Amino acid sequence: MIFVTGGAAQGKLAWALQHSGYGLSQVTDRLEEEAPIFQNLEEIVREALDRGEDPMELLPRLADREYVLCREVGCGLVSMDPGDRAWREAVGRLSCRLAQEAQGVVRLWCGLPVWLKGGES
Repeated sequence: MIFVTGGAAQGKLAWALQHSGYGLSQVTDRLEEEAPIFQNLEEIVREALDRGEDPMELLPRLADREYVLCREVGCGLVSMDPGDRAWREAVGRLSCRLAQEAQGVVRLWCGLPVWLKGGES
């Protein structure tokens, strides 16, 4: 699995599509759907928290994807809302675990990939 992270609108999906050769029909943001590219991990974490579930339980359902895309939510202003802070923390913890298990980790910045683990030199 390749874990792809970066800020909003930094080109994560476009990069994953180009790098993989897949098309939009092979992208999902729903855990129930089988697709090699999973995007919007941060929103799935929010939904799990809203249901009172532990987001770390999502790990086995994500690890078999070829690409997992997650928007960076840990930078910037820290919200005064405790729920938003818990969400940021949960996204960060799950991202760390995915990065540990991933074959490659890529951060997209202005559309440019920076390999943090594995990948291309």
